[in-house]
Amino acid sequence: MISAYRNLLTAAMMATTLAAAPLAMAKDEPKPATTMVTVYISGHGGSSITKKLNESHATMEKDGWRFANLEVHTENGDTEGAWVTYTK
Repeated sequence: MISAYRNLLTAAMMATTLAAAPLAMAKDEPKPATTMVTVYISGHGGSSITKKLNESHATMEKDGWRFANLEVHTENGDTEGAWVTYTK
């Protein structure tokens, strides 16, 4: 008889824990809004676009920005530049 109550108590405690977990997770503090900026790096001008991208990354990183995305701009099979998105 005691083991039946123990099993019932254990089941009740497990059910309470499982029901409370999503509520506890939902109460997490809201995340601050993310600021995003997109810059265009031109592929013209005699220097390598890779060099320009690396310089842009270094400059933005110093100011606290993190790289988020890169989209290459091509026309007629030629690389014209790239759009780079950073977040803070």
